[in-house]
Amino acid sequence: MNNTKNKQKVKFWNNTKIVPYLFVLPNMVLFIGFMIVPLIMSFYYSFTKWNGLGTPKWIGFDNYTYLFKNDAFINSIFNTLKFTAITVPLLIALSLFLAMFLNQKIKFRGFFRGALYIPSIVSLIAAGMVFIWLFDSQLGLINYLLQSIGLKAIDWSNDPNYAMLMIIIGTLWSRVGYNMVIYIAGLQSIGAEYYEASFMDGATKLQQFRYITFPLLKSSNVFILITCVIYSFKTFDLIYAMTKGGPVNSTETLVVYIYNQAFQRNNYGRASAAGVVLFLALLILTIIRFRVNKEED
Repeated sequence: MNNTKNKQKVKFWNNTKIVPYLFVLPNMVLFIGFMIVPLIMSFYYSFTKWNGLGTPKWIGFDNYTYLFKNDAFINSIFNTLKFTAITVPLLIALSLFLAMFLNQKIKFRGFFRGALYIPSIVSLIAAGMVFIWLFDSQLGLINYLLQSIGLKAIDWSNDPNYAMLMIIIGTLWSRVGYNMVIYIAGLQSIGAEYYEASFMDGATKLQQFRYITFPLLKSSNVFILITCVIYSFKTFDLIYAMTKGGPVNSTETLVVYIYNQAFQRNNYGRASAAGVVLFLALLILTIIRFRVNKEED
């Protein structure tokens, strides 16, 4: 009797189509509970007036109307686009340069690769605290170096003209190593015969880069471009650790605006509406990324 039951159990586990889903069930429960449900609730709260206590009051599209008439929200979008427009090209150019340099046979190549990649796994809050010290107006290393060559010290964190530059430098430090690794993988996938043939034809290094390296890195370029744009749109930790969106809202990006609305002003409805705007922007970028990847395949 027991043998019959055991055989039935084995047959069930071997034949049923539900078994694969049982293995992913714990992860799906967490994903639904901590991602899907909060997302749906955010859509709902974006149509309400709610301060985090009591019952939300339905107000329709008033939050969205307020946002697109609010100077602070428009300024946060402008700051996000400015941050993206400056950071992304610099990240791509610097990462590609370092990847090409460290793809050559040089001494301590592994050490330099590791040293450049390590910042990408460092906590951005910790990195932000280090950069606050580096850019300190009184005791910071950066101002010390500027003064040592005869330039004036800059009050980085309190000057609207320089605060964003400080964050961009921190972002480059923390992100360039990750992109460099992607580019190195792309460079190593390019066959040496292309360069050998071009060398026989008299091509210069610049011509090899223009007509061989860069075109054959198309998939890496597109991947890094889109991921960098998405990353810049949702950057929060580094900005909040260094400036909290100041001074005078000069570094308040869309994500920081959402945080301030929700946890500083208790306007959860407006914060949710701004979150929906950010979600739709990231959704569009993600769809573009998957379509590009599909075309490459």
